[in-house]
Amino acid sequence: MSTFELRAVQRIVDQARAAGVTVPDEVTTIANQLADAGHTSYPARTWAEQHPDEADWPVGCCIGNDLGGPDRCTCWTPVFELEQQPPQPPERAEDITVRGSMCGDCAFRKGSPERAEGFLEEALFELAALGQAFYCHDGMRRPAYWQHPDGRRIEGSTADWQPPIVSGIPFRADGRPGMLCAGWMARAIRADARQP
Repeated sequence: MSTFELRAVQRIVDQARAAGVTVPDEVTTIANQLADAGHTSYPARTWAEQHPDEADWPVGCCIGNDLGGPDRCTCWTPVFELEQQPPQPPERAEDITVRGSMCGDCAFRKGSPERAEGFLEEALFELAALGQAFYCHDGMRRPAYWQHPDGRRIEGSTADWQPPIVSGIPFRADGRPGMLCAGWMARAIRADARQP
């Protein structure tokens, strides 16, 4: 589960509480489990799902594996498709650019995974309405695959972008700051135009 999805789930729980709705304990438990799943290792979970017969993986690999099983192993290391250059922080706000047009898999495009569920779409649009920056993944690094010290290997996810983040700004692999999402900017401008 992505950070954005976790934010959207927490947003709904917070809205319910603000409206005076008692949020059942099991909903809070599920939200906490989702948050926990978002912080466990993608390659470890993927390996465990793809190899259910190997649930009795030997202990001793790491504390995550010993206490939680193979889907909690923290030994996996990412092998990135792009070499990351040191981040070059912007000197001025104007140094943060906006992508010229929406990318092919822009989160703001109709039919995107980020807009697949109504509550996700609402959370996405709220970012633009509040002016909270949303960056395009274009040029950012992601793991091509994950390698375990014992030789196991898992292909990386196409949605697992892992740019370095400095002062809230993600950086592209070439070291430049990420570009603001063009879809986000269009929504932010529309939301601003509606303000009195």
